[in-house]
Amino acid sequence: MAFKDTIRVVQSGQRRMKIFVDFWNVVINARSQCKNFDVHIHWDKLVENAVHNTRQGYLDETVGELAGCYIFGSKSQSNPEDTKFVNRVLDQYGSQSGLFFHFAERVPKQTSTTCSKCGEQVRMNSESGVDVLLAVEMIKHATMREHEYLALVSSDRDFIPLLSFLRDQGQRVLHVAAGSPDRDMRAITWSQMNLRELYTAICTIEHDDYIVLTAPSCNRELEQLIDAAPVERNQMRVIDITDKHQIHDKDLLFLVSSLHLHWSTNRDPSTQFAYRRITSDLHEFRRRVADGSLRGSLPCVIGNGRIQIQFNGTNNTNRWIRMVYAGDEPGLNDSWAKLFSQG
Repeated sequence: MAFKDTIRVVQSGQRRMKIFVDFWNVVINARSQCKNFDVHIHWDKLVENAVHNTRQGYLDETVGELAGCYIFGSKSQSNPEDTKFVNRVLDQYGSQSGLFFHFAERVPKQTSTTCSKCGEQVRMNSESGVDVLLAVEMIKHATMREHEYLALVSSDRDFIPLLSFLRDQGQRVLHVAAGSPDRDMRAITWSQMNLRELYTAICTIEHDDYIVLTAPSCNRELEQLIDAAPVERNQMRVIDITDKHQIHDKDLLFLVSSLHLHWSTNRDPSTQFAYRRITSDLHEFRRRVADGSLRGSLPCVIGNGRIQIQFNGTNNTNRWIRMVYAGDEPGLNDSWAKLFSQG
């Protein structure tokens, strides 16, 4: 059967999607969002956002459904850190329904390029990627008629011929840019999505010990928190967010957004201080938090990349808030009971 005869993209009332991910392209761009923190990608959240992105406005009553997410990457036995990282991802997400991982052994290869200054050939060591395998699998799945949309998650321009071919075959392809959006890739795809706007929603920081965010204006609450902590002081990393030497601008912006930290002025505690005002003048934001004219839920305790405990400065009765998330083990934060018994 000819390839063109196998394509039947749109079925009424459905938005089935197959997603193809360039693993390292996403990981490298996600890591660039922070300066001094490791970043953990929640691959299930990436999938949810991609499927949701195909919805055509509030009146769209079609059903969004994942028909499969195929993640392609490479690993090298000579790089134990990469192998450890890949194995950790597989342990956490390999058993999740609809996520399929394929990691090929990274094969070094030598290529050459022409020097732009002298015109001489320069030999370079590079690695054979998995882009060909991803392209072949994407074309193969395109013939199966099990979707209304395909999605490519990568900013690698090597995929432009693939996207052009799928466009000519009548496929609706969502391009999910892992880095800066590319004009040529946008021009040949059905719709586009930019992960740079979503990394704080689909990623969290990775860390071992508790992280405590604080500021000079809440030293008394900090002492209360440390006194009630279930671990020793040296097992808690206390960060004054007003001190640029303790937390880089890039890391602070990532945490403020990913943790949904809210801020208000002393003059009007009911009015939220907009995130765009923080990004527009981070120096001013740090200054105002330092002098107490701008207050948030500090101090707060971060565990497993999420807020576990935070101060509730607007409530004199319940001064501390214990955060509970879906999937948490029962009694996870009971170790902080002393803090709540203090009031």
